[in-house]
Amino acid sequence: MAKADNKENITWISNEVSRGAFITVDKQKRLFVSTEARQLMNVPDGYFELIIGYDAVNKRIVAAKPDVVRVPDVKPFKFDKRAYAKSLKFVQNTKLSEDDLPIRFNYIGKDYASYKGAHAFQLEDYEAPDA
Repeated sequence: MAKADNKENITWISNEVSRGAFITVDKQKRLFVSTEARQLMNVPDGYFELIIGYDAVNKRIVAAKPDVVRVPDVKPFKFDKRAYAKSLKFVQNTKLSEDDLPIRFNYIGKDYASYKGAHAFQLEDYEAPDA
């Protein structure tokens, strides 16, 4: 029987959350942008919009504020104050399988190759051909 005052057997677990910058697509087919990703893109708290692109070869999401990167005939995704947006169009156009959801795309840097001001997020645990 362990003693209640035996400090050697205690492992303290912090509730500190630091998950990094990422975008997920959840089981409900919603996009979610982490706090760190919103900070990197200089997105305000509350409601916001982003234009979203997808590089199928490299399994990469490219995201940008519509006032920073202008792409003709592309309507932005509207995110609520919790940083969620309906992404049925995203799931359909990228041909993601519902069986693969949820999936996570981690921040890999600014996307200078495509559009100045866009940010790239790589599918977790995927080695892109252009890496």
